Amino acid sequence: MVVLDLNMPGTDGFATIPQLREQYPEVRILVLSMLDNERYVAQAIGLGASGYALKSTGRAELLYAIKTVAAGRPYLCTVIGLALLRKMHSLESPSSAVARAASGLSKRELEVLTLIAEGLTNAEIADKLFTSKRTIETHRQNIIEKTQAKNTAALIKYAVSQGMLTD
Repeated sequence: MVVLDLNMPGTDGFATIPQLREQYPEVRILVLSMLDNERYVAQAIGLGASGYALKSTGRAELLYAIKTVAAGRPYLCTVIGLALLRKMHSLESPSSAVARAASGLSKRELEVLTLIAEGLTNAEIADKLFTSKRTIETHRQNIIEKTQAKNTAALIKYAVSQGMLTD
């Protein structure tokens, strides 16, 4: 296991993560950084980091992060996780919440539907949502069944007409 800072002299952590993954595919990487922007977190995880913790993380949580990543499980520090949850919660407008509830779609299914409408493939959606392609395929099938759409075009037409997609 490697604990890696993103701001290092010379090569930065973003360049180091893929190098480590290529040379040592079995290595687990925990990023320890003061960068708390979600783009940095997503980039580090997308490049192959197994976990992300802030330098301000307390000792007990940091030890837990190290043990979790060393055991092969993903980790995201509490501060970042809560910030992302707050952001996700605030992104849903009241009208889309009503439309989602009326359609029977879960919040995750609505999120997948929005990304489908943006033209993303199942693989691209899976990468963006940090899940598997198979999970996205299941969500897509559930969405089509719940909306009774015959295909993706009909699904998007239905979603727009029901106010489920917002700009």
